[in-house]
Amino acid sequence: MGQHGLVRRPASVMRWEGGIKSDWQFVVGNLLILSSLAAGVVLLITAGIGTDSVDLESVVAGVACIIASQVLAATIVLSANKVVIDGDYIAWQPRLHRRALRKYRWHQIKDVQLYNAKGWIWGWGFRYNPKIGWGHIVKSGPAIRIIKNNGRSFVITVVDAQTAVETAQNYLAGKTN
Repeated sequence: MGQHGLVRRPASVMRWEGGIKSDWQFVVGNLLILSSLAAGVVLLITAGIGTDSVDLESVVAGVACIIASQVLAATIVLSANKVVIDGDYIAWQPRLHRRALRKYRWHQIKDVQLYNAKGWIWGWGFRYNPKIGWGHIVKSGPAIRIIKNNGRSFVITVVDAQTAVETAQNYLAGKTN
C-alpha cells in the first residue's frame, strides 16, 4: 500500500516490541522544568518591567531560567524509549515522539549484539562513547548494539535485550545482500 500505508504480514513473521522507562528521570525532569520556569517568571516579575527602573540582571536571569526549562525538556523525552524489530527494520522511538526517530533497515545493518550499558560511567540520556558510538541510555544494564555496514553503531537500552538481539539476529541471518 505504499511507504506510509498499512503492511500486512503473515502471523508466522516474528516481531519484537519492547523498551524501557525511568520514572525517576521523568519526575526529576518535570520538577526541574517547573522550578526553573517558575524562577524565571518570578525574576521577570520582580525586575520591574514597565516601571522607570528596570533591573537588567533580573531580566537576563529570568530569560535564562525560562530557556533552561525548555532545554530540560530533553530529560523528559529521553527518559523512556520504544524499540520495534520486524521484517523491515529496527526502529527506535523516544518518549513523547509519535513516530520512530531512527529506523535501521536490514540492508544497512552488519550485526546486532548484546551490550552491557554502563550508565553510571557515561551518564544517562543521549550519549556518545568514542569506542562504541552513540546511544540512548536510560538505565545501566543490557542493551541492543546495532552495528551498521559503515562501522558506526548505536546502543539502545531495553528491558528484554537478549530476546531482542536473538530476534534481530534471526532477521540478519535471512537477509540477502
